[in-house]
Amino acid sequence: MIQSFFRQNRRFFAMALAGAALACFIPEGVLAAAKASPEAKQEQNQPAGRLMIVRSANLGSAVVGVEIDGKQTARINFGGSYDAPLPAGHHVITVTPIPNREHAQPNKTQLDVQPGRTYKFTAARSDVAIVLR
Repeated sequence: MIQSFFRQNRRFFAMALAGAALACFIPEGVLAAAKASPEAKQEQNQPAGRLMIVRSANLGSAVVGVEIDGKQTARINFGGSYDAPLPAGHHVITVTPIPNREHAQPNKTQLDVQPGRTYKFTAARSDVAIVLR
């Protein structure tokens, strides 16, 4: 009788077992990302400025890597741009060419963002490096 019960519900038990196994392998970072940190909530409530970076067409096939405050934020491809809100306050914007075949030093730009203001830059080549103008 028990064998016939399991035989009839084999598909259900297999799916339940697979779901339980997958739940054990969910990375902790995924679960942590779902919970907003107090700092993230504070940034959301804080008035923001706007950061726009347009990629110059003369960069060839190089992709512009953008970091804000040390965090990889964007990769700007040919014809692309970056446009996003940025919380008010002091920020460091770093741009580097990807791939960095010529070993260019990352270019850092200090920015003090004021609420409601828009900051527009063009990512352009300066020798082997990419700079914001």
